[in-house]
Amino acid sequence: MKKLFVLTMAMFPFVLAASSQAEDLAVETVMQGLQNPSSVSFSPSGDLTVCDSRGTVVLLKGKEATNFLSGFDTEFWKSDDTGKKWYGVGPLSAIWVGETLVVTDSGKVDGEETLLMFSGPGKADAGIATNSVGPTSDDEADKGEGNLTGLSASPNGKRIFVCGQGYDGKSWVLSANPETKKLKPLLSADDNGIETNSPMQTVFGPKNTLYVLYSGKGGEADGLIVQWDLKTKKPIAQWKLPGLINPMGMAHIEGNRFAVVENNWSLTKVNQGRVVTVELGEDGKATVTETGVKLNGPVACAFGPDNRLYVSQIGEQFDATAGSVVAIKGVK
Repeated sequence: MKKLFVLTMAMFPFVLAASSQAEDLAVETVMQGLQNPSSVSFSPSGDLTVCDSRGTVVLLKGKEATNFLSGFDTEFWKSDDTGKKWYGVGPLSAIWVGETLVVTDSGKVDGEETLLMFSGPGKADAGIATNSVGPTSDDEADKGEGNLTGLSASPNGKRIFVCGQGYDGKSWVLSANPETKKLKPLLSADDNGIETNSPMQTVFGPKNTLYVLYSGKGGEADGLIVQWDLKTKKPIAQWKLPGLINPMGMAHIEGNRFAVVENNWSLTKVNQGRVVTVELGEDGKATVTETGVKLNGPVACAFGPDNRLYVSQIGEQFDATAGSVVAIKGVK
């Protein structure tokens, strides 16, 4: 595995603002030198795993960061009339299911993306792939599912869930069977009258349910968490997220409480976002509590074995090695 990134353990400056939790928090930068980082997760042995837009999955083992996987396809989300391209995308999500690392092959075009499964380090083309998912509507704009992100798995590891970002007119959460490698559409927001689009993160819930975080329209505070019944494939509860602009990452704390990262999305610049906690009420209302942590384009989050919340952030500029992962102690 090629060593590439720089590890620091310095206290992260200027991120704490006044809040009810700020005095109890400590924030450290644990990895830097990343480019448009996205998913963060942990191996069974506790190693931090991060997706990078240069077509790599980076592993932090002890104090050494290495390219665990490399060679994934990459693409750009935006281009202009001059041919300039920006916001590079590679693998967007990776999770460990036992000793198997499952990665979304998100640098391909819509309709060709798969999930790739790895038993060890190496090149992307060594991964065992699921099928891709083509168009699910008759609209010519529907090219199939793409920009797959937000992976999670059932506790027994027999079902994998992932968010699709293909055709905006037909939003899907998909599921895969790790044994058969079959990937298929599972939950449709549009088929169930849910107007908020862009599913970003899945979290397995109690009683065979799945929580899904929807980011909504770019620049608007219309994010949503939906709890789905996996047997009926119907929503059983929904919570609007007041004041949060494009939440993208979510990690379960306990009960009905989650840590959520607000990205405050823009395709022209990186905006400052926040880390908050959200409590989902039985009355359908969500209570958002500020932690006081503000980051540059935070994307994803996960709790580590040390109970700290690890958050990836883009940094001050797209497509530069300005990205990093911070660890926040005291989010509760």
